[in-house]
Amino acid sequence: METLILKATKTNPYICFDPSSKKYEISGQSFPENPMVAFDPIFDWLSNNLAKLDHQMELTLQVDYFNSASNRLLLKMFRILEVQVQAGKDIRILWNYEDEEIQNDGIIFSRIVNIPFEFVYKPTYDNID
Repeated sequence: METLILKATKTNPYICFDPSSKKYEISGQSFPENPMVAFDPIFDWLSNNLAKLDHQMELTLQVDYFNSASNRLLLKMFRILEVQVQAGKDIRILWNYEDEEIQNDGIIFSRIVNIPFEFVYKPTYDNID
């Protein structure tokens, strides 16, 4: 299976879908000028690899900020994952948050799609007194 690793930029998140290390992560900020260009590699990876996955997929999200276009694309990604969960794949979302707003975004996603979500408070140094 393929590995997808995209470095973060000022407007795009870090993306890692690595089946060999069982690491699946999206982190950072997501407000790209053209969100489809940023998310297309994820959708391509899911289309080409997800059905072949033979282990649990724990997708870690540590998104500090995402705009409404990224929000819609995250929901599209969750819908793709939800279909695989319904087909018997072991997929869960580990939603890390540093503030209530990001936590609430995750809660909304968890109510829309039927995928197990786990919420973990992960403060950044900016939030520590």
